[in-house]
Amino acid sequence: MAKKILDNTTGYIEGFYGKLLNWDDRYKIVCSLNTNKMNTYLYAPKEDVFHRKNWRTAYKPIWRKEFKKFTNFSNQNKIDVLAGISPGLDFDFKQFCKFLEKSDDFILLLKKSKSLLKLGAKNIVLMLDDIPDNSELLLKKNISEGRIHGILANKLSEKLKRNIYFVPRVYADELAKDQPNYLIDLGEVLNK
Repeated sequence: MAKKILDNTTGYIEGFYGKLLNWDDRYKIVCSLNTNKMNTYLYAPKEDVFHRKNWRTAYKPIWRKEFKKFTNFSNQNKIDVLAGISPGLDFDFKQFCKFLEKSDDFILLLKKSKSLLKLGAKNIVLMLDDIPDNSELLLKKNISEGRIHGILANKLSEKLKRNIYFVPRVYADELAKDQPNYLIDLGEVLNK
């Protein structure tokens, strides 16, 4: 299953805090990406409550219809749309440690990922950035946060039968100071 995702991914990340873009703005960005010979649009706005705060909840039918139109338009312009999901604020890692892919939250994460792929997203981005440190919670289970995040990414990739993109909680040097072993532990379990 270790096949390359993209060698030269270039594009736009809608992954910021603040006012959500409207669909017309997104279409304009896709046109600009095409004009500039870029190839990817990541949909992952922090303010989209169904992406982050209420990630367990399915998108409303009107949003799904608009997203499908957006992915179709993007495909016509040779732009791959990646769909981000950010479950880390309240994902039940304790239950996941115990039941793995049979845990309630994992089942919901897999279902949401499949629905976004069905709507035309080319791939999923599991985003665990900008979440609180859960290491205290996991110490009782005798597993580090880096390890369980890697296991989650692996299981999602395995069940989707495809490589996925992954953003770890520790993604910058200044974050590594608080959790120096996070990236080491993550690297020991994360599939290549």
